[in-house]
Amino acid sequence: MATATAFAVTQRLKLEPSPISQTRVSDAFSPVCRCASKVANIQFSLRRADDLRIAVRVGTGEVTVADGAFAPGDVHVRWDGRDASGEIVPDGIYYPLVHLQRAGRTIDLPNPIRVDTIKPSIKFTSLTPRAFRPGMEKLKVTYTVSEHAHALLFVDGRRRVVTNSTRLRGKLQWYGKVRGRAIRPGRHKLKLVAEDLAGNRSAPTPWVVVRVRRR
Repeated sequence: MATATAFAVTQRLKLEPSPISQTRVSDAFSPVCRCASKVANIQFSLRRADDLRIAVRVGTGEVTVADGAFAPGDVHVRWDGRDASGEIVPDGIYYPLVHLQRAGRTIDLPNPIRVDTIKPSIKFTSLTPRAFRPGMEKLKVTYTVSEHAHALLFVDGRRRVVTNSTRLRGKLQWYGKVRGRAIRPGRHKLKLVAEDLAGNRSAPTPWVVVRVRRR
């Protein structure tokens, strides 16, 4: 009889809509970076009001991220990458879950979270030409990075280009313009910085000098 009852409950739960939908969880973050991705965002839509305990599995235990009554609708909490004792967890993959007290269910969210605190590195592989005319010629830069990361080009200390690509071997172009206006003629210093998918930034490359010619 108990087996039949358990089977009936299981079948009923399979047919019911999930109490949680529209899950959105940060893929990767760095709790040590000074950036927007220093916390992991955990978001979902709750079908009915419930008392929730939202947690992340850490080792053989769990660290509680939020605990309380939640109304139906969007739920948004953040995990700072620390364990129950307040220490930053080791780099690795962690799994968020939601305990629904009233519904008597625990749901493992389908999106794992990767903690990554290691900074990438980046190198120039080519830069041409070393002298160019803004608007008439473009500066072409190729580079390599130690892991999948965006490349940031700084000119005289100011960021001018950010790549959409995160390839290990990439390239970028700069037309020598700032807000639509050609940069002043003369010598200018360039450097590259890499920013990985968790938000960690590399040390900058050594400065490289280019010359901007008059148009």
